[in-house]
Amino acid sequence: MATVEPIKSIPAAEQQHMLLLFMPLKKQTPKETVTKALTSIQTEMKNLSDMRAATGVHFFMFYHLLDGQNPGLPVTSFQTMPGKDMLVVQSLYDADFAPYISSFVTNPVIAWGLNQIVDAMDEDDIVPASDPTSAVSIKENGGVAENPDAFNCLLMRYNFADPTIPASAKTPKGTNYKYVLGFTFPGMTVGKILQNYTDAPALWPFPPVDITYEASTPPTPC
Repeated sequence: MATVEPIKSIPAAEQQHMLLLFMPLKKQTPKETVTKALTSIQTEMKNLSDMRAATGVHFFMFYHLLDGQNPGLPVTSFQTMPGKDMLVVQSLYDADFAPYISSFVTNPVIAWGLNQIVDAMDEDDIVPASDPTSAVSIKENGGVAENPDAFNCLLMRYNFADPTIPASAKTPKGTNYKYVLGFTFPGMTVGKILQNYTDAPALWPFPPVDITYEASTPPTPC
């Protein structure tokens, strides 16, 4: 029987990274603006090929915080700028930042949804509208698909996460990362899961089927 050695090196294309955006939106942006963009993407993608391996997204979260409100925690956490809403976006994705974002902006359906979010952004007092990386400039010059590099810069302006910090099972020695990002199985990309997990296409088909989720038990009230 062959001896299996532990994974000791992972190429950039198989590493996982975090995205954690805090994007300023126009005050009182209807929550439907974000949800419509997302649901429209999900609806239209049913007619497209399976992009899960290409995007490499393991999970994602969207959270719309209205101007002047807080997430309901007893300590300061997410904060809106005065006069603006905020959109919080988090995901864990495979490979480098540029190809990850490229897989979205080069898809017309997803690019449409991203343009709706860019259109809802309010960057007043943050970056001049004349800046080619501003939401206004990107919108006026054809949208995210026509301005991929500028869109990357826009996202990085609001990305707390560092796309060079890999999700690891053990924090590498000698690093000075600003946060610790853990990952149970480093190098296990979405593509590998779909290719190697037994019956993956049947268990997680694309488009996805409706799933019934059993109700979780809430913690005991304090």
